Amino acid sequence: MNKEIALKYYDIADEYATETEKAVGEAERDALAHYFQLLIERLMNNEEISEQAQQEMAVEAGIDEARIDEIAMFLNQWGNE
Repeated sequence: MNKEIALKYYDIADEYATETEKAVGEAERDALAHYFQLLIERLMNNEEISEQAQQEMAVEAGIDEARIDEIAMFLNQWGNE
């Protein structure tokens, strides 16, 4: 990846990994951190995050698209805490 991923996104990915039903492998950690970075940067910029945008970010980050809905629920719960 060309863009360096801040440690806080790895922290979020690690937190997600402890709560997901499908185990997160070490090889997925970078991709998940990148996906969280893409999502949260959009949220912080008040940008809309459509289903299509989520799929595009998943492809860009290299995560399994099957994780998209679970990640959205995780972030929703995380944001409410």
